[in-house]
Amino acid sequence: GGVVDGLAGARGPEGTDERVVTVLGGLTDVLFGVAALTWPTATVFVLVLVFGVRMVLFGLRLVAYSLGRRVPGDRPWPAATRIIGGLGTVAVAATAAVVAVAISSSGPADPGPFYATPDPLAETPGTVLRHEVIPGFTPAGTAHRVLYTSRDFDGRPAAASAIVVVPSDPVPPGGRPVLAFTHGTTGVARNCAPSLLGPSYATAMWGLEAFLDAGWVVTAPDYIGLGSEGVHPYLVGEAEAVSTLDAIRATIAMDPGSTSTTFAVAGESQGGQAALFTGEQAGTYAPELDLVGVAAVAPASDLRALFEANVGTTFGDILAAYALGAWSRVYDLDLDDVVDERARPVVDRIAGLCITGERETISLLPEAELLRLRFLTEAPWDVEPWSTLLDQNTPGHASTGAPILVVQGLDDPLVRPEVQRDFVARLCANGEVVDHREIPGVGHLGAGHAAEDLVADWLADRIDGEMVLTTC
Repeated sequence: GGVVDGLAGARGPEGTDERVVTVLGGLTDVLFGVAALTWPTATVFVLVLVFGVRMVLFGLRLVAYSLGRRVPGDRPWPAATRIIGGLGTVAVAATAAVVAVAISSSGPADPGPFYATPDPLAETPGTVLRHEVIPGFTPAGTAHRVLYTSRDFDGRPAAASAIVVVPSDPVPPGGRPVLAFTHGTTGVARNCAPSLLGPSYATAMWGLEAFLDAGWVVTAPDYIGLGSEGVHPYLVGEAEAVSTLDAIRATIAMDPGSTSTTFAVAGESQGGQAALFTGEQAGTYAPELDLVGVAAVAPASDLRALFEANVGTTFGDILAAYALGAWSRVYDLDLDDVVDERARPVVDRIAGLCITGERETISLLPEAELLRLRFLTEAPWDVEPWSTLLDQNTPGHASTGAPILVVQGLDDPLVRPEVQRDFVARLCANGEVVDHREIPGVGHLGAGHAAEDLVADWLADRIDGEMVLTTC
C-alpha cells in the first residue's frame, strides 16, 4: 500500500504540495511495514495503539456529526501543515523501522561449521573434536573455542562446545588447576551459545581476570544444545553437570602436561544451579577429577519456589517459557497439560530468542507481555510429572564432598534471599560444608560481578588448602 501511494503521489496530476503529502504518506506506510515484518510481535502492540487511536477519533467524528456539529476534519488543513505532519509521521515510522531492524539483527550469529557434529563422532567423553583461537578475548591469556564429546540427556554421545582460556603465566609445578565457569540463562536456541559472542563474552565472565591471575585455566561450557546440535536441557541439573565435567576433561586433554585434574566450579543463576549439580555428580561421573570447591552465586536452588514466586512477572514468564518448552522436548511431555493452547505460539517464539544483551532482551519484552495476558492453564508445580521434575532438578539431593560457597544479593527479586537461606539450611542438614554470604544492595543481574572478588579469594583458599569457616 505504501509503495502504491508513493508512486501515485509521484506520478499523480495533483499540485506539488499534494504530491509531497501523498509520497510522505506512502513512505510512512513502507517504513511501518518494514518494522512489522522485521519484529512481528511488536506489530501487535503497534496495531493496538494505531487502530485504537483511529477508532477513538472516528467515534468522536460520528458523535459530532450526530449532534449536527462540524468537525476539524471537514475543512482542509493548510498544505504546509500537512507536509510538516507527513514529515513527522515519516520520522516516527523511520525510528520504528530502525529499532526493529537493530533488535532483530542484534542476536548472536547462527552456529557455523565449527559447531557441526563430526561424522563419525568420537564417543569418549571429553575428547577434543576441534578447537580454534579467539583473537582479542583477554590480555590475561589465550582463549580457545572448543568442540568436544559429551553426552546428551539420554546418555548418547553428543558434541558440546565451550571456551577455554589459558593464563599467560608460566605453568607451575604440578600443572594448572581448572575452573569451570557455568553461565547463567542466555536462552535455549542454538544461537544463544555464549561462545558465539567471541571477545564480547569476556566482559560477561565475571572474575575472569582474577581467576587467570590466580593460575586457573578457565573453561566455560555452553551446555548441550547451545552452539552444538541437539536440545538444550535448560535447568536440567544432571545434563548441565555432564557437559561441564566433560568440558573439564576436554580442557585437560588439550594440554595434559600443563593442566592438572584438580578443579573447582563457579556459576551464577542457572550457572549456579549447574555448579551445584556439577559438584554433586563429579564423584560418580568423573571420579578421576579432584573437586576442591563449588561457588554458586544467586543459584536457582529451588525451582518450585522460583517459578511459584515469579510466574506472572516479565522475566518469570520468560524463564518459565524457556523451561517448559525445553522440558517438553527433553522429557517428551505435552505442553498442553499446563500451557494455554493460545499461548503456545508465544512460547515457541520465545524459544527462538536469546538473552545475550540489552537489545536481545528488549525483543523478548513484547512476548512476555502477551504471556501476562494468557499463559498457564495449570500451575506446573501442582501437576505431575512437572511437579516431580521441579524437585528432581533442584540441587541438594546428593552429597558434594567439597566445600560450597553460596552468595546471595539481598535485593534479588528473582531468587529470593529467604529461599536461599532455606536451601543453605537443607545443605547444612545434609552434612555439607557451606559458607553462606549475603551482599546488601545487590540484585540478580549484577550478583556475579558484585561477588567476583569474594569468589576469587574463596577459590584461591581452596587451592591453598585453607580451612573453610562454615556458616552451618
